Amino acid sequence: MQDHTELKSRLRSKLRQSRDLMDETMRQQVMNEINVVTKRELERLRQDKWKLGSKQLVIFSYLSYGSEASTAFLFEEGWRHGDVMLAPKVQANPARMELRRVVGAQDIQPGIWGIPEPRDSCEVLQPDRWPEIDLVIVPGLGYDLHGGRIGYGGGYYDRFAETLASKCTMTDKRPRMAAFVLPGQLQDEIPMDPLDLRLDLLITTEGILHIE
Repeated sequence: MQDHTELKSRLRSKLRQSRDLMDETMRQQVMNEINVVTKRELERLRQDKWKLGSKQLVIFSYLSYGSEASTAFLFEEGWRHGDVMLAPKVQANPARMELRRVVGAQDIQPGIWGIPEPRDSCEVLQPDRWPEIDLVIVPGLGYDLHGGRIGYGGGYYDRFAETLASKCTMTDKRPRMAAFVLPGQLQDEIPMDPLDLRLDLLITTEGILHIE
């Protein structure tokens, strides 16, 4: 029987290769369809917030790089509506993500390995305020219909989700965890560890899959 860690490593390699080899014309078409679905969901979330007297969404999303599902549309849409758009900045000692507010493209620069990240001057949203977030768009290599996700192995989003859960125990509000799903990423089952982040929504070309 394959070791659990080795199984995840092999799956990461296979899924990353598949994503890297995707035809660019197909990728663009898929992202156009995902963007339409995402826009509908954002409008629904805004209507819910308006009923509560707020006009802004608070959205935390990765800044896409390489063959990842593009998040450019999400940020442009958020800025256009005046939403609070947050992006991760990786810090060491201890290894963690800071959530920083980006108010426009000028707030984003290439970070380590060329991966886009917020500038040092961007405002940090402290963990005590993380329950204010409405939607989190999580990066990943593969997903399943049980909310399972396999990321890149760094554990940053798993630690984020653990801290978020502890902060949300003091409130009845919890952000929805979602992912953009490209062709080939939806798997029958993702091998999961107890502390691995689980998703609430899978955003696909066909619509949104809600995880029970």
